[in-house]
Amino acid sequence: MAYSQPAGVRSHRRGGPKKRLVIAPWIVITAVAAVVLSGAGVGYAYLVRASCSGSVKATVVTAPSMQPVLDGLVRTWQNTNPSVDGKCANVEIEGKDSAVMAQTLGASTEWDDKSGPAPDVWVPDSSAWVRRASTAAIAERMIPDLQPSIARTPAVIAMPKPMAEALGWPNEKVTWQDVVSKYASNPAGWAALNKPEWGQFKFGMTDPLKSTAGLLALMAVLDGDDDGEVTQDEQNAVLKLKQVRSVYVDGTDQIFSDLQKKDADGDQAALQYLSAFPALEQDVLAYNENNPKVPLVAVYPTNGSADADYPYLTLDAPWADKGRQKAAKAFLDFLRGAEGRKAFLDRGFRDANRASGGNLTQVNGFEAKLTTIPRAVLLAESVKQSMDTWTALTRPTNVLLVLDVSGSMKEQVPGSGKDRLALAKEAAKNSVNLFADDTQAGLWAFSTKQDGNKDYRTVVPIGKIGDAGRKQSLLTSIDKLSAAGNTGLYDTLAAAQQTVHDSYLDGATNLVVLMTDGKNEDDTGGLNLDDLKNKVKQMNTDAQHKVPVVTVGFGEDADFQTLQDISRVSGGQSYSSKTTFDINQVLLTAIFGRV
Repeated sequence: MAYSQPAGVRSHRRGGPKKRLVIAPWIVITAVAAVVLSGAGVGYAYLVRASCSGSVKATVVTAPSMQPVLDGLVRTWQNTNPSVDGKCANVEIEGKDSAVMAQTLGASTEWDDKSGPAPDVWVPDSSAWVRRASTAAIAERMIPDLQPSIARTPAVIAMPKPMAEALGWPNEKVTWQDVVSKYASNPAGWAALNKPEWGQFKFGMTDPLKSTAGLLALMAVLDGDDDGEVTQDEQNAVLKLKQVRSVYVDGTDQIFSDLQKKDADGDQAALQYLSAFPALEQDVLAYNENNPKVPLVAVYPTNGSADADYPYLTLDAPWADKGRQKAAKAFLDFLRGAEGRKAFLDRGFRDANRASGGNLTQVNGFEAKLTTIPRAVLLAESVKQSMDTWTALTRPTNVLLVLDVSGSMKEQVPGSGKDRLALAKEAAKNSVNLFADDTQAGLWAFSTKQDGNKDYRTVVPIGKIGDAGRKQSLLTSIDKLSAAGNTGLYDTLAAAQQTVHDSYLDGATNLVVLMTDGKNEDDTGGLNLDDLKNKVKQMNTDAQHKVPVVTVGFGEDADFQTLQDISRVSGGQSYSSKTTFDINQVLLTAIFGRV
């Protein structure tokens, strides 16, 4: 049989007749088998899908940091053709900020469709947001008892690698308190560590009301020894945290973005932008994967830090549907299986036991095996208290400090080698040093006949601390105070409250803080106690311009009961320091602990 073209038809091939293609039999068999098997696979998938009657789709609302990996896992899961109760199962992933979601769940029993699909599952990046949401009764009823973690990543102190090495990383261990109170508070900055070219030790902080890393760091600073109680020293560390923050933004995304821009300008620009800031370990890894000139390392505080633990919460909400909940449960089973675990580890997360994948190595700036234990997540009220404390500390303040300089302040405090006034001065100066630049503050002294027949005098009028020379003027004026006369308490309190009211600062905490070691002994007449209470109460009838009076009684002779009554009527609080040794801590609490 000829294989040439028929007569009259021109061949496109030149050089003679075609050669016959010979195919080995085993290749034919393999190809046929592949086609058959391929057809069988398609047919099997069709049969599986055909066995589903209808479909059910669950909505999983997750923290944005987890959305990419969950989106990928949904696609993988769909290839397994999942079904529940004979219906084809599906899951839709929606990204929503955890802080926003915590507020939304507690706002109403009805879901607002403007916020997106009603969630069947909520996956915040930390159980801390679950605790925060649970402070609202509406949300608490929706939160399930079972809160399995699908992945973890600890909150760490992120630092440029050269700076961490200057602190002794990876061998030298530090705490959150070390970074805030030891390094960031040192006026010498990096010069103290023989690196003057880096300037100040700059600590960045993210808003704990919005940022998971910021919230977990705040709770670690607020409860440094993880005993569930906040001591005065721990509260002081938070005050310093407020004072030393060089950068304050909503979230770490902003810090990473700004750091990346600085890094593009060169090593020194990156190093002089920030020295340390709270971040999630997985976010540090993601930043380093872009190969910056100055990589970051994760410093693991020795007193521990809470993990972002990504709990998977199947909500018992009014809009809950049993079918969708079953689909959500089927997806959870897949996430906790081998494929889900591998996907989380590959993205730099840790598993439920804090084991890591191959990318969290010391070469990359991490600890593969964590030696610090995870901190316990605080109770719901403790999380709220942490947030409220930060709000109180960072909210603008308009305060008038009123110090007793009566003759009894000359009395020596046994065991201290100082008199009452000296200890009161130290406490006042320490408080002034913690005031932020936007704080409005003033100073009065009182006894009797301080200004003509007035029991009080203005030492430094109320004004912004950040104004040139004001803070130093306050500190110097406190040093110069001397004691004489009796205790003209009532007239002073009334006048002080009126003064703050007249200089009221909208959007700020407006208050009078008065320290005294005695009781009213005004021999020039003036207000009695009932007159004072009525005046104080009358002043606060304007709900928009209330000025609470915070009183601090110290020493054994202070009229503690009367001070409590006055503060209560004004809407303020009263504090006491009977031994006077702890007056510094008591005054700090009086000014900053108003939560």
